Parts: sequence; structure tokens; C-alpha cells
Amino acid sequence: MIEIIQETKKTEDKLEGKLPKNIRQIGNPEKDFRIYMEDYVYTYLHPAQIQGMENGILPRLLILLGEIDHFSNRSCAFISGAIQVHNAEYPEELPELNDETWREIHLQIREYFEKCEIVGWVLDIPGNTLQITEEIELMHRKNFIGTYQFFFLMDSKEREEAFYTWKQGKLTRKEGYFIYYEKNPQMQEYMIQQREKRLGKAVSSEVVKDQTTKHYRALMLEKKEQPKKRGAGVLSYITSFLMVITLCVVSVVLIGHIERMDKMEETISVMSVASSTEENQTAQVSVETIQGNVIPVKENVDKSTEVSASIEENAKPVATSAPVEIQAQETAAEAVPVQESAPAQEPAAETANTAPETQDYKAQGYYIVQQGDNLQEICYKIYQTDAVLDKLCEINAIDNKDSIYVGQKLTLP
Repeated sequence: MIEIIQETKKTEDKLEGKLPKNIRQIGNPEKDFRIYMEDYVYTYLHPAQIQGMENGILPRLLILLGEIDHFSNRSCAFISGAIQVHNAEYPEELPELNDETWREIHLQIREYFEKCEIVGWVLDIPGNTLQITEEIELMHRKNFIGTYQFFFLMDSKEREEAFYTWKQGKLTRKEGYFIYYEKNPQMQEYMIQQREKRLGKAVSSEVVKDQTTKHYRALMLEKKEQPKKRGAGVLSYITSFLMVITLCVVSVVLIGHIERMDKMEETISVMSVASSTEENQTAQVSVETIQGNVIPVKENVDKSTEVSASIEENAKPVATSAPVEIQAQETAAEAVPVQESAPAQEPAAETANTAPETQDYKAQGYYIVQQGDNLQEICYKIYQTDAVLDKLCEINAIDNKDSIYVGQKLTLP
């Protein structure tokens, strides 16, 4: 009895040694029945995803080939071949699995996969979203009656796929499977022949091998390099993040400086306007025409001292604290009656009053808007007429004649 147990253990260890070592897991495979698909077969089932070919648009039906092995605590299916079934009459439609179709399938099995058995089938329906229908279950129950024969449903358009096994009278979805990497000359030769039929020219086996290994076996090396790439990616991300923060800080500082400079410029402008207004108010002297024996004042005299002297000479004494303007008015009340030629002297006095200020504005070529000013008053102040109002608006690009502000610099025409 002990010898029999030992012999059984050796057999189980031998079977366990047949499991592939270089594998890639997809999903969460179950323990009781595991499915292993060779990478050349997976490549043949996914031409659009792996080789960049625009296939998978039309529905496809394929037969899966391989073997079923039973171990001590589970059974395993190894898929090492796949044969596509074509519809000769209607290429755009799925073929029917009738007697003629099965004869063609067995001919290809004997030609390319002589040592393999049928382990399942594949249905690729773009846009199907992995929905099991009654027609699919009927086709599986009618043509794949083996206990471990399974069904692989694909949606090449959405890149979804899943294995199903017949369990308790219906197709039950499995959570995952494995892809393994071994030499597979039979599947390689079949892929070469199918490509030659499709393209109409010979294709070397090295081309097929290179394309497959480029997309699958290189994944094992890429996994080893992923930590390095991930570290480099994190460093690059941190560097970029710090650069963005630095740029943001610099931008905020520059904006603050620009705002402070704008405020400083505005303050200087207001101060200059106020200073100019104060100087103009200091320079202006109120002069009125006095009727009577008043000594004519020269046109070029604009100093307040000379005007005051002329008024004091012809007027009665008044309180020293009264303004010059009041004194002039009181003197005018007691003056000698006005001669007939006196009114003609009023424009001259008015010209003498406004000429120096007007000449200053015209000489400097601009006018600073003061409190209470409007465009019409400015024209009268400088030109004694509003005929230049439109010209003034045109030069300063003023659309609304009532829209000016204190401190605005107006270019004079």
C-alpha cells in the first residue's frame, strides 16, 4: 500500500512538472480548472490589438486545439492551436458548423495540428458586449459535448473577452486564464500559410516570430524595467510640478510689482495735476474793468502788484484786509460817469485777463482737466469759442463729449 502511494506521488510530481514556467496571468483564474493559452494563439486571435491590423471588424468563428491534462487537485487545458472557419459564400457572415464545415476543420487539423484535440471554440462578435444568447448555448451543446470543452467569447471592437465552461446545464463565465510562452512551430506555420493566402505572397517564419515576440515576450522584460521607468516618471513629475509652482510664484510677484508701479504712476499723475492746478490758480489774478478815471494798464503786464497799484491810485481808501476784487468794486461805484468810448475798452481788459493763461496752454500744447471742467468750457477758456469743440474731440479720440475725467491730458488743436 505504501509503495502504491509513493508511485502515485511520483506520477503527480511528473505531471506538475509539465506546467509552463513562463506565464502571464489575465484576471483571476480558478483553481479547479485552469486554462493556458500559448502566445502565438493569442496573437492570432487578436490581430487588431497586437499587430495594429484593422481586423476584428467582421464576426469570426475559430476552433481551439490543444490538450487537457489532469493533475492531483485540478485539471488544466493547454491551447496550442487555433483554426479559423470561413464562410465561402458569405464572408461577412458567421459560418455554420455543418458536416461540410467539420470535414474542412479536420483536414486542417491533420495538416497542421496532428497531435492536438479540439478543446473549445471562439466566437468574435464586435459590439456583442459578451452576452450569451440561446443560439450560442445551443451551438455549444450541439457541437462541443466534451466535459472540458470550453467557449471563448470576444468583442474585438470593445476589446473584451471571457472564457465560459459548460456547468450545470449552461455556459458559466470563468474569471481568468493564463498565457504561456513556449516554442510552437505548428501554430507558427499555420499563421504563415494563412497570411500567404490573404496577402498572396510568401512570408518568412522569422517575420511572424519577430512580430509575436515583439508584442508578447518582450512584456516580460518590460515588467522588469517598469520599476525603473516608474521611478523616472515620478522624478519627472516632481520636477515638472516644482517648475509649475516656481512659475506661478514668479508670476504672482511680477503681477504685484506691476500693480504697485501702476498705483505709483497714478499717484504721480494726480500729484502733477494738482501741482499744475495750484500753479495756475496762483498765477491767475481777478481783474475787472473800472469805469472812471483809471490809468490804462499795459497789455503785457500780468503781475498782481501792478494791478493793485493802479487800483489804489484811483480808488478811495478801503480796509486793508479786504480783497483786491472788493476794493475795485467799491471804487467803481464812486467813479466818474462812464464816457461813451469806455465800453470799447472791455474786450481789451478781458483779453488782458485771459491772454496770458491762454497763451500758456497754447504754448505747452495740452490742457489738464480740472474739477468741474467740461469740453465746452475748456474751449471757451482757451479759444473764447466752442467752434473747435469737434476738432478737440477728434484729436483726443473722445466719442462722448460729456465723458472726461479730472487729470485727463487733452491735446490742443
